[in-house]
Amino acid sequence: MNKTLKIITALPAIIFLLMGINWLARPTDAADALGMPLLDGIGRSTQIGDMSAFFLGLSAMIFIGLITRKRAWLSAPALLLGLTATCRVLAWLLHDAALPMDLIAPEVVFCALLLFSASRLEKES
Repeated sequence: MNKTLKIITALPAIIFLLMGINWLARPTDAADALGMPLLDGIGRSTQIGDMSAFFLGLSAMIFIGLITRKRAWLSAPALLLGLTATCRVLAWLLHDAALPMDLIAPEVVFCALLLFSASRLEKES
């Protein structure tokens, strides 16, 4: 993987890291950014825990993939992002949810970038 692709691949990791930290430090702002209210009680605990873990996990897997040069570490966050985008569409089709293309588009783009980067690691490993 060349240096430019490595830097481009690190950008989503940085974005996800900042989003995960934001969920821990400023959950109301983080929830607002994703178009959701901050819940109360156990729902708030679940919301903050799950969302921060999701974004911090994505970030960690991408950084580990870039450092170790192991394809699986980039494929796993690509899978999560692809499933997230797919499930958003299913929520729209099956449950009358909004279809937030402004959230789906980056998920699809980052998924494709991670899969492309993973394929480049496979060829060079």
